[in-house]
Amino acid sequence: MKRMFAGALVVAALGTLGCGGAKASGPGAEVGTARQSLEDLRAGLRAADQAMSDAAEKAGSAQAFADFVADDAVLLVDGTYAPKGKEAIRAWLAAHPLEAEGKVRWAPVRWDVSADGTLGYSVGNVSVESGGTSVRPSSRYITAWKRQPDGQWRVAVAVLNAAKTAMTAPAGFTPSSTLPAPEPRALAPAQALEEAKAADLAFSAMSTSEGMGKAFAAYAAEDVVMPLGSAGIFGHDAIAKAYAPFTLEAIDLRWEPVLGDAAGSGDLAYTVGRAIATGKDEKGQPEVDHVKYLTVWRRQADGQWRYVTDGGNSSPGPQGP
Repeated sequence: MKRMFAGALVVAALGTLGCGGAKASGPGAEVGTARQSLEDLRAGLRAADQAMSDAAEKAGSAQAFADFVADDAVLLVDGTYAPKGKEAIRAWLAAHPLEAEGKVRWAPVRWDVSADGTLGYSVGNVSVESGGTSVRPSSRYITAWKRQPDGQWRVAVAVLNAAKTAMTAPAGFTPSSTLPAPEPRALAPAQALEEAKAADLAFSAMSTSEGMGKAFAAYAAEDVVMPLGSAGIFGHDAIAKAYAPFTLEAIDLRWEPVLGDAAGSGDLAYTVGRAIATGKDEKGQPEVDHVKYLTVWRRQADGQWRYVTDGGNSSPGPQGP
């Protein structure tokens, strides 16, 4: 949902990947004069995610993020407005290190890239090793990555949320999409982003008119991954089942995108925004949560934009992210 754990209602209901071999097409899928396959581009993103984890294990999370995020990156962490920019993120993680009780490392359960290789995302687990023997899950993450002109991947947006258990993909769930791709096209990233923002706004409108549960089922991709529940939620059918209780009577969730980016191939985008969740507390009184979120969108074979992952956390007020 727009917040990984948005209020007591959601906590109670939800609880605490093979690569395709198609060749990349469209602008941005080249380094120098060598065109890379989609397999290679996905492997490059996976390697960047691993390198960032290795750096965090050796030098700490603050330094690793400083070394791997873009200059204008955004970090979504619970209870505060998002730190923005490399130095703000470094400062926040220096004060709230992920490795506070040992060595930190992470690994994705899902990662993928756009057809032109300029945008990507990863979803996975963060763990901490204490005393050289005990490894425990500590968090889950979503990262949106942007490939720089020099070919290096940098984190544009990251979401971090505490978790006591690890996400575990079910049998047959592939690390990257194997669904049919949309017809290739080349357009300005700003134009593709406007399409994704329009989908995000329509998604919110359906949530307020027909209920959050129906909206999240309608806009989910078939291979959606959500870092929620005891082991994560994998696939459209699991989303529809998990979100069915969230009717109009149970919760009013509405949101608006504030920023984002998209690939020039027009098949992958992300939106970052703010949301308001209005429900009822244990005594039946109105309860309002302010939320910030990251949604990653993939254009489907039928031309429709659908979310492939989504998450966020609380904000202290209506501003932000």
